[in-house]
Parts: sequence; C-alpha cells; structure tokens
Amino acid sequence: MSDPMELLEELQSLYTGYLLKTAQLERDRKPADGLLGMGSGPAADPCHDRFAQELEALLHRMDSLPSSQLFQALSFIYTAPFAHRDNPSAYWMLQAVHGLTVPLIPRLSPEDAQALRTQYQEDYPRWERLPAQKQVLAALKRNR
Repeated sequence: MSDPMELLEELQSLYTGYLLKTAQLERDRKPADGLLGMGSGPAADPCHDRFAQELEALLHRMDSLPSSQLFQALSFIYTAPFAHRDNPSAYWMLQAVHGLTVPLIPRLSPEDAQALRTQYQEDYPRWERLPAQKQVLAALKRNR
C-alpha cells in the first residue's frame, strides 16, 4: 500500500504538470489553430488523454485510502476547475475527469459523502452539470 500523503502529493503533482502543459499550449497557440480544420490546436494535444489515463491509474491506487484522505483527494479534484476557467484547454477536461472518481465514492464514510455532496451541489448548479457531474452526484446520494 502506498503512503496516503505520497498519493495526495502525486495527485497535486499530476494536476500541476498537466496545467503547466496546457498553459504552455495556450501560450503557443496560433490564431488559426483549429479554425476550419486548420491546425490541431491545444484541445487536440495528447496531453489531455495522458492526464486522464494517469489520473485513472492513480485513483485505482487510492482505493485503499481512509475516508478522510479520500475526501481530501476528491475535494481537490472537484474544485480544481474553478481556478482554471481561463485555461480553456484544461477547464473542460478538469470537469470531465470527475467521472473517473465515481468508483471511489462508496469508500467514503456517509458523513464525508454528505459533506462532499453538499459542497458539490453548491459548486455545480443543476443548469451547469455535465454528465460527469450528474454521475458524481448520483453516487454521492447513494452513499448514505
């Protein structure tokens, strides 16, 4: 079993690396990238798929974390998009990967699940929820 603190640090490091890469992609963006099929643009970079794959692998390793540390990790993942709205290459992916967390939600204590659910509902109003957010909320509601 990995050290819980190391896993949380690895999570933060994964996000930091991804965000640095996408910020660089945005800075290097050419005006016509992605326009009318010309150029691929930052959204097509393989870093997005790599990030999702690495996050999924890390989340599998977090399966044995106690509820309190799992709560920390999920809180981090669920709030990450808000600080990066100005980075369109990353913003949508940061929301989409919420769906990868659903298998971990049953490992939360009912109290931690309720706290996450309350915050998640406030952070993601009904009219802004994507399918991933709907999946997360459904899983949080089932964990009572």
